[in-house]
Amino acid sequence: AMIAADKNGVINTVNKASEDILGLEKNKLKEVGIAELFKSESEIVNKINQALSVGKQFHIASKSLELVPGRQVVGNIYLQPLWDEERNICGLLLTMEDQTYVSYLQDAFKRYVPPSVSEIIAQDPDKLTLGGEDKILTVLFSDLVGFTTISEKMPPHEVVILLSQYFDEMTKIIFENQGTLKEYVADELMAIFGAPIYQPDHAKKACESAIEMSKRLGALRKIWKKQNRPVLKARIGINTGAMLVGNLGSTYRFSYGVIGDQVNLASRLEGLSSIYGTEILIGENTAKEIKNDFHLRKIDLVRVKGRNQAAHIYELIDKDSSPLTEKMYRFLENYNKGFSLYKNQKWSNALEHFTSANDILPEDGPTTVMIKRCLHYAENQPVGDWDGVFDHKTK
Repeated sequence: AMIAADKNGVINTVNKASEDILGLEKNKLKEVGIAELFKSESEIVNKINQALSVGKQFHIASKSLELVPGRQVVGNIYLQPLWDEERNICGLLLTMEDQTYVSYLQDAFKRYVPPSVSEIIAQDPDKLTLGGEDKILTVLFSDLVGFTTISEKMPPHEVVILLSQYFDEMTKIIFENQGTLKEYVADELMAIFGAPIYQPDHAKKACESAIEMSKRLGALRKIWKKQNRPVLKARIGINTGAMLVGNLGSTYRFSYGVIGDQVNLASRLEGLSSIYGTEILIGENTAKEIKNDFHLRKIDLVRVKGRNQAAHIYELIDKDSSPLTEKMYRFLENYNKGFSLYKNQKWSNALEHFTSANDILPEDGPTTVMIKRCLHYAENQPVGDWDGVFDHKTK
């Protein structure tokens, strides 16, 4: 909007945008004092008076510019005094930039994506249309262990408080790693890395988030224990691959998200954590992307329910920058030898190494699984050409 006034501050010229932004017709704008467009004694009125009296320029940026007709505008106002040939003030030019819609989009998207991403999207709202595109991305699923049982023993308002605190902390970590929050479903959280703004290291960002989420939840457990509140534990599944990303749904309602086989596998990995007793499981595509940056342990070669293709799955242990303890090193050495022998159907030899690993870390879930597996196969040899794939029949 551009509004010109004479030296007394009376409006004499307006453009079409002024009518739209101010919500007033042109004939109601002319011959009106320019300061009368804004609430009296407001900052903008004081600046208008100064601009007309001393000829000073002003730029006013506000989250809420209150206009007399009752409208509120988010944006910028520029005040430029006008001078005649003798350098006397002869008028004022007020330029108003309305960014209310952009601000609305930013506020909306900040609930899903980091502020830096929301600002980019808000500048290009044409992207908010139904449709998607194929991209290589990474998705993360996180679910609380046994939360349904825990929540049944708590008053509803306490459940809300506990979940809110948990989601606040976890989402903060995701945003810090430039992830996009897809949704909360009950006690489950889903995040996307690499979209809508592409990141070449999206797999690394997702894994860094998972490690930090695990450590932060550990700190929360100590706080909750002192408060006599339930001690929550979480499982995380991460996978990388081709998926359809975009605004998915119908013309009546759509939301930003991802779909595809690789997304389903990530969800299955989160579920498999309960079977193997792990906290963070990742798919082989993710492992290939981040193997030089994290400590990993190969867990199994599996075929999950609803999927024909088998996949290697790995446990995400920690960042490579965090050295393993001598105890952990010995444990992994025994476990990895046992797994290699297991793949070659040397059940007795594999069992020895898995047992040694179990002696070092008796609470380790995958070791317990593999010990039972070796004992089973020692008495029930696989039929035919065994490929080492374990079929999981349930989700």
